[in-house]
Amino acid sequence: MTARSRASLWLVSGATLLFVVEARAQSQTPPPEEMPPGQNAEVPPPEQGQVYVPPPGYPAPGADLNPGLSSSSKPITDTSRSQDGFDLNQPSGRSSVVTGNKGASAVLGGGAGGGGRAVSVPPIHLVRRGDTLWDLSARYYGNPYEWPRVWSYNAHIDNPHWIYPGDQVRMRRPGPGGDLRLGSPLGREAGLINRRPLVPGNTVFLRTQGFIGDPEKDVWGELVGAREDQMLLSDGNNVYLTMREGVTVAPGQRLTVFRTVRQPQRVEGARKVPGEIVAIKGTVRIDQFDPKSRVARGKIIESVDVIERGAKVGPVDRELDVVPPRTNQNTVWARVLTSMYPHVYMGQNQVVFIDRGSADGLAPGNRLSVVRRGDAWRRSLVTTTTMARERVLVDVPERVRIETTPLHGDELKFPEEIIGELRVLRVERYSSIALVTVSHREIVVGDRCIARRGY
Repeated sequence: MTARSRASLWLVSGATLLFVVEARAQSQTPPPEEMPPGQNAEVPPPEQGQVYVPPPGYPAPGADLNPGLSSSSKPITDTSRSQDGFDLNQPSGRSSVVTGNKGASAVLGGGAGGGGRAVSVPPIHLVRRGDTLWDLSARYYGNPYEWPRVWSYNAHIDNPHWIYPGDQVRMRRPGPGGDLRLGSPLGREAGLINRRPLVPGNTVFLRTQGFIGDPEKDVWGELVGAREDQMLLSDGNNVYLTMREGVTVAPGQRLTVFRTVRQPQRVEGARKVPGEIVAIKGTVRIDQFDPKSRVARGKIIESVDVIERGAKVGPVDRELDVVPPRTNQNTVWARVLTSMYPHVYMGQNQVVFIDRGSADGLAPGNRLSVVRRGDAWRRSLVTTTTMARERVLVDVPERVRIETTPLHGDELKFPEEIIGELRVLRVERYSSIALVTVSHREIVVGDRCIARRGY
């Protein structure tokens, strides 16, 4: 029995041409011309033992026809299993999708049991060109809409829309009760003091600016040195403090590190109040204190800016509780001195200073109406050209002409209008800190406000 080979041309799936090389025994199957009448004379389908050889220019059976495409762009024929390596082939039971290459930093959370695990989520992210809080939230949390949470962890970021290359962004909240989904909780030494979340309408947290009512009393000491050989100090540095006479500190006590910026500006018709506005630099924890030398050793546990030798330390209150309204017991006139930041215009939800305090009968919770007298449009003409007063007369029979808008009447006799409302948060003896709760118009330095008795 002799064997012979025969090459047949097959059409597979209506598209791919394949040659079938058959190794068949002559005695097993007769040639087509010898087949019994009534049987199909075409080439029979491939049998076991046949070898498929693709013709020149055609891929082998089973070859990937889309090798140049990314995994997420390749067509998928079997929807019963994941073929997309871009999603890291998450195990069953995981509901969230994490983008990135295999081995990249990511967060796999939101499983069926509510738990999750962290994959290389750093406590600190070094900002690179093009980074935004939106992108960082999407990268590490899997949800870009959680960017306010990242902002709440970073007291040094004043504007969440602006972060710069080289900035350090904290990605975790330290302390017990922190983000357990992001791994084991970080300690207080991780760079952020453990404070309760900010609840809108409940607490105002001062990030980088503060106020001391009495510089002689509120400045407890000075940062004079550090154990590390560096000029610019930050989280984790061990520092030395000298405390003034009469001040005693204990291990574990936390003090605010700050430097003075400015005094409330002088306003015509207002009282010159004591106190200073300070720039907050961070928080230091006292580890050791020698009452004889008055030298304390501490550790910086929070830094919202670079800390240098010569910075002051003291019990600067950074949380101002928004107390409920309280009925005014006295009628008190006051003036707006300045805001926490040197803004020209102030509005709703900003903190301002007024030149009346506890000695004048004010208390936390009192409400003051900001009043202003006069024509608002007329005052705006001070910064414009004379053309701002000109108007065109068109409904006239003769040629179109221009006339100047008249400004009659005495503004000082106009009635006072309420343009905003303040609520007192904290009182000093001769000044107070208040929150702008309502503003119909911009508030400026020197505006008059009144707490009416019984309101």
